[in-house]
Amino acid sequence: MIKNIEKQIFEYLSLHLKTERYNHILAVNDLAIKLAKAYKLDIYKVSISALLHDCAKNMSLEENIKYVKDNKIKIKYFDFIIKYLPQVLHSYIGADIAEKNFKIKDKEIINSIKNHTVGRIKMSDYEKVIFIADSLSLDRKFKKSFVSKKVMFSNLDETFKLVLQNKINYVISAFRVLHPDIIKIWNYYNK
Repeated sequence: MIKNIEKQIFEYLSLHLKTERYNHILAVNDLAIKLAKAYKLDIYKVSISALLHDCAKNMSLEENIKYVKDNKIKIKYFDFIIKYLPQVLHSYIGADIAEKNFKIKDKEIINSIKNHTVGRIKMSDYEKVIFIADSLSLDRKFKKSFVSKKVMFSNLDETFKLVLQNKINYVISAFRVLHPDIIKIWNYYNK
């Protein structure tokens, strides 16, 4: 039987997301649960994080900005992000929706949602699992050969670094702007 919060989350997602995004969330949830089992993490916390990680993804830039201002969400580099990286706004808004709409107080869940796009220094294992699952879920069309399944399910930190490296390489190869903290994050995990 689905717990009440899960039922509410599925209803919210079906109302606010396009089918492709909804399917992506299900694929992320599937991989996140497998990773949670491999690393002996709380499956429920990982699943809630995975289900909500992209809950604000289909909002327009104008809706994102309005939501951030109306809800007084503090975002480091906000003006920079609006101009160069608006695609990461959904992670901050998603964390806020988790807290306000679903009354989630667990910081590991909130941080997993908030940090699944860029990452941060001193990420928890829960955050790393969502970061990885979002990038490596089966619905993703790009090649995932940069990390083997053996490594993915046996070395969380190595898998995280490989995914982080792949994200950075992708942004650079597309001649896009990097998040201002990405070098600090990269250096922290590679010292």
